[in-house]
Amino acid sequence: MILAKPTALSSSALRPSAVPSTAVTPKQQLSAGPVQDTGTRSTLARGFSPVDSFEPAAIINRRQPSPTSMPAPAPQDSGSGVPSANDKRPAGDTRTAAQIVDDSPVLKKLGRQKDIKFEQLCKQTGVDPKLDLKDPKQNADGVYRLTKVLEFIDSAKASTGGDRENKVQGGKGDGNIEGITKDGDARHGTEAGILKDFAEKGYSFLGEHQLPTTKDTHVKADGSNKDNFQWAAGEAGKALWFVPGLSNVLTGVGNSEGGFKGVLEGAATGYLNTLKGAAEGVIGSITKGRANPAGMIFGAYMGALGNTEAAPQPVKDIANLF
Repeated sequence: MILAKPTALSSSALRPSAVPSTAVTPKQQLSAGPVQDTGTRSTLARGFSPVDSFEPAAIINRRQPSPTSMPAPAPQDSGSGVPSANDKRPAGDTRTAAQIVDDSPVLKKLGRQKDIKFEQLCKQTGVDPKLDLKDPKQNADGVYRLTKVLEFIDSAKASTGGDRENKVQGGKGDGNIEGITKDGDARHGTEAGILKDFAEKGYSFLGEHQLPTTKDTHVKADGSNKDNFQWAAGEAGKALWFVPGLSNVLTGVGNSEGGFKGVLEGAATGYLNTLKGAAEGVIGSITKGRANPAGMIFGAYMGALGNTEAAPQPVKDIANLF
């Protein structure tokens, strides 16, 4: 048998075709498959470096911050408008207790009558009752909570849900907690009445931002007290509703702010309301063909009656038909 001697040609034919050589890094040699470019930018955007792809997951995870290890934000003002036992000064508010008191007229004017229940207010809000409110050792966040409660009550709406335009302007009260009698008692249906209930029952009593309804005839519609003279005038105005002029004057006095000036302004308001109603009644009688003395007198009376505050609503409705 004659064996063929391999030649250079046959040897090169038996060798696999040459593959162009590329630079291979040692870490690429450790990979399970071909190295692919996954994009350095997207990898870095997720917080990893190119070397991370060759490290065990446990090592990578140890380098990443855990969500549970992040510090929890400090409790601050709830921002809902309704005071809360968890309220604190907002971020950036570094006022001392004394500065908070100076910034709040309603807190500066707060009395110490028996139904104000100051010590219980302090307990509800975290204020130290043994220290002066402006004491450097006083709890500033507690004073802030007390201020927020007082301002919330002072800016409440009327019991009907309407605005108290003579007491609340731009969402802020007049700085006085009204409704305390000369004996230091808080009348129901007033700001002082709400504050007393808060002191006794806590934050759960502050759900409604309006004064509660009351049957106390010494409480005016805006939640303030009537003195005995105002109360007597108002009650007389109710009883004399069928005498429009007198009734309106007495009712105006009863609803006034009190004092000599307030009484005069209330009486004048009632008198002007009567004249307005009477004039409208006269004009109405003329337009309806009753342009005679008796018709105009009747129209004036019915117009004034329809504009009498103390008159029953059904009576006013009938009077306005004439």
